[in-house]
Amino acid sequence: GTFDLKWIDFDFRFSKDGTLIDYEGASHEALERPLQRRGKDLSWELHASIVGTRPDSWSVNVLSACGLTHEKLTPEKYQEEYFKEVHDMYPAIKAWPGTLSLLSRLKRKGFRLAIATSTPKLSFDDKMVHHPEILAAMDAVVTGDEVSNGKPAPDIFIEAARRIGCDPAHCIVFEDSPLGIEGAHAAGCMAVALPDARMSVNDHRFTELGPKWLFSTIGDFDVDSIVKIAPSSSGSEAATEAHDL
Repeated sequence: GTFDLKWIDFDFRFSKDGTLIDYEGASHEALERPLQRRGKDLSWELHASIVGTRPDSWSVNVLSACGLTHEKLTPEKYQEEYFKEVHDMYPAIKAWPGTLSLLSRLKRKGFRLAIATSTPKLSFDDKMVHHPEILAAMDAVVTGDEVSNGKPAPDIFIEAARRIGCDPAHCIVFEDSPLGIEGAHAAGCMAVALPDARMSVNDHRFTELGPKWLFSTIGDFDVDSIVKIAPSSSGSEAATEAHDL
C-alpha cells in the first residue's frame, strides 16, 4: 500500500543481538558472569523474557527468576557488574553483515534515520565509540533513560519521531524483540522484525504481533522496495510506496 515515510528507525539497545551490531552474545555472557559468581546460570529462555527492557527492569526480573535475594545481589549491583563485564567486550563487537550498506543506501535515498535504544546514555556512548560509521548515519538518538516509560510503551519511538520532526505513523521501526515490536505498533509505526535464533521461545510472539516484515538478518531488507514519490503540487509531504518483500 501507499504511506508517507519520513525516516526509518534502527533500534539498537540492550536486547537480543541488536539490530545493527552483533551485541547479544556478549551481553548474554556479561549477564551470566555475575550470576555464576553466586552459583547461578542464565538460560537463553530467561534472557528472551527480558529482551527490550531497561536495566532497572531486567535486573529485578533476572534476580527474581534466579532466586537471588537482595542480600546476595541487589539489582543496582547486578547492573554495575554487568556493565563492567560488557564494557571490556565492546571493541570486539562487530556490525551485522549488511548493516553499513543498508544505512548507506537509505541515506542516499534521503531517509532520516534514528536510534531508539533501551540502553542508558552513558553505556550507549561507551559502546558506540567503536561504531562511528553507524552514528554518523543517524539524525537522532534517544536512549532509555531519556523517556519515562520503557518498551513496550511507545514513548521512545514517539520521542525519536519528535526529534526529527516526523509523525510516528510515517516511520518504519527495525526491532529484534517482541516488546519492541509491541511498542512500535503502539506508537503507530510500521515494523520490521529481526528475531534471534537463539531465542526461539519468542518466535510465537512475533507471529502474534504481525509485523509488516520479518527477516532473519537486517541485510535481507530490500531498500528498492521503498520508492519515493515526489510531493504533490499542493505542497504535501512526499509519499512512498512499500512493496511487500
